[in-house]
Amino acid sequence: MAWPAVLATCLAIPAAYLGSLRAFNGSRRRGEPPLLRGSLPFLGVALPFGRDAMGFLAQAREDHGDVFTLLVGGRRMTFVLDPMGVPEVLKAKPLSFEPIGDEVMASAFGLPEIRDLDGQEPLEKLARVYLKGQHLGPVTGRMEARLRRLLPELLGERRELELYRFIWELMFAAGTDALFGDALADPELARAFEDFDRDFPLMVAGMPDFMVKQGVVGREALVGRLGANIEAGAPELSEWMKRRREIIRACALEPEQIGCMQAAVLWAAHANTIPAAFWALVHLIHDREAGAAVRAELAACDTFDTEALDSLRLLDSAIREALRLSSGSLTVRRAMLDFELGTPSGSWALREGDRVCIAPYLSHRDPEIFEEPERYRHDRFYIERGVKQFFKGGERVPMPLMPFGAGVSMCPGRFFAINEVKLLVALMLSRFELELAAPGPLPGFDLSRAGLGIYPPSHDVVVRLAR
Repeated sequence: MAWPAVLATCLAIPAAYLGSLRAFNGSRRRGEPPLLRGSLPFLGVALPFGRDAMGFLAQAREDHGDVFTLLVGGRRMTFVLDPMGVPEVLKAKPLSFEPIGDEVMASAFGLPEIRDLDGQEPLEKLARVYLKGQHLGPVTGRMEARLRRLLPELLGERRELELYRFIWELMFAAGTDALFGDALADPELARAFEDFDRDFPLMVAGMPDFMVKQGVVGREALVGRLGANIEAGAPELSEWMKRRREIIRACALEPEQIGCMQAAVLWAAHANTIPAAFWALVHLIHDREAGAAVRAELAACDTFDTEALDSLRLLDSAIREALRLSSGSLTVRRAMLDFELGTPSGSWALREGDRVCIAPYLSHRDPEIFEEPERYRHDRFYIERGVKQFFKGGERVPMPLMPFGAGVSMCPGRFFAINEVKLLVALMLSRFELELAAPGPLPGFDLSRAGLGIYPPSHDVVVRLAR
């Protein structure tokens, strides 16, 4: 006689749990994408998503199709994974990047309500002008001069080096001096940047300061140094920084706000360029045939000004192929109202406050777009003029390669970043014979950086070099 009661009790427990889970994590409404709300209240699928975001997305796509919504730490994140649907996301007027950018600036850089700060809009416009076109040549020349000077200083007489660490030190010093002026990049600034960058993913996620103490201390050190640097007008400021200084000095900004704004520029200048340079070079060392082909192209160049860099089409392809394989960025927008988003798979109801995300990592590995997608092919993007086109199902893919984001949130420094990587690879391959000290596969990715740009390697590699 007791079994019915026992059975009823056993069934009531999961029913009550499911009821509370719906209360915390919500439920799918008519017309909305499939909802993956997980088994933990509020956290949803945060734990498996955090362990391997791109692997989780790949499995979710296989199970639920190209459009679905995840509940991650109390936030609804709708992913549109069909590359043919990217333009629809970018063109949707109810979707905005501004709230996403504002959240990052507040949580990571200590700049709440940045849109209200005096001078913010002209500073953003300035970056879009001074990091491309006719202004790209001078800043690229500054970078080349500093790389040529620092390269022998950092190498000394070494015949072996840990490649990622070496590139980190070289690119941080040369890039900082090229943009912010000579004598700013020193071991103290480098340590502060590393401390801040190490905790950056957690800071972006909104972790309280006591959980990211080292990152906060590093940020404060950067803010102090960089604020003083721009205020004093350090020697050899780049033209971009000189113009920033003019705008900043004309604005009613607190010294800490100025330092925070400069720290954001420093992070944007290095956080993805350094790992991009590593992957571009290590692939060419690992693939001897590719390295020989690029080295042969470099042999015709005496100098590496912007015109020469533009002519190195095979090097450009090799770098873009490395970016295709190593980019873990997310392009994110926020729905400003309830609306319906049209995609190739149908029309989907979205709620105000939903994050709508594009994950290029998955389309970068789509075998319909890129044959043998896991294989590094240095000439995959090679074309003598223009931009190579790629197709899926007989249709041209609108944006097959997206390592720098897209639309209004596309990185304004992408042209300079590509030139920085070209310079590093060109100087290393034209001056040295390089080989991996230990044969075998290249390292995997540091998955803690998912969504933030180019993945750093999971561990360093040792390289032998001969002049």
